[in-house]
Amino acid sequence: MSTPRFLYALPLLFAVLGCAGPGGGPAPAATLGHLTLRQPLTIEPNSATLRVQYGRVVPRNGVEESEPFCVFELDTVAAIEQPLRPGRFDIVAIGQRVETFAGMPVSPFRRVAFDDDGPTHIYFKTIFRLRDPAPSRPQAVRALTCMSNQNAPGIAPFMRHLRPDEIRAALGGLFILELVGYRAGRVDAPAADAATTRLSPPAATMAPASIPGTSS
Repeated sequence: MSTPRFLYALPLLFAVLGCAGPGGGPAPAATLGHLTLRQPLTIEPNSATLRVQYGRVVPRNGVEESEPFCVFELDTVAAIEQPLRPGRFDIVAIGQRVETFAGMPVSPFRRVAFDDDGPTHIYFKTIFRLRDPAPSRPQAVRALTCMSNQNAPGIAPFMRHLRPDEIRAALGGLFILELVGYRAGRVDAPAADAATTRLSPPAATMAPASIPGTSS
């Protein structure tokens, strides 16, 4: 006796249903941690980003490039100011890139002499992709990218990505960074063969850094 054809479709149906979240919608992305904004901020008109260094917002031309800093990014550019409400955002992906000032990829093993024609700025970037889980009025947050110019004098021979404590120091009291299952040692390792790599999968839990004089 032949098998009814609809039975062949059952494994595919079960696979689709297994990917659905509550209510039949798509399953939420895995959460690798959280980024908490602790006070209201404002994105300037005609921009989608703001820069944070030494625990405060700094203008684009006010960043000390050789010191750790972070760029907080929204999904869209607007002609008017975009207010940011305090909130706790999910980190749904973490990645690393090595790029020049112009955003061009460069080998993480590149060492540039300061008298040649190579790039003067090489950024080892750690990118945290964000999502606002708020059930109502979610904010269009996109990413937090943290970096420093690793081609600066005295730093170039030891190029690397920023450690979590360096990122937290740059964020100061404006943001709290919580990383779940983040292997801190992995962030110091250069990409194996290209300018982009994904970080290691979860291994252990890392608690947020405490901020003197505040409570989380």
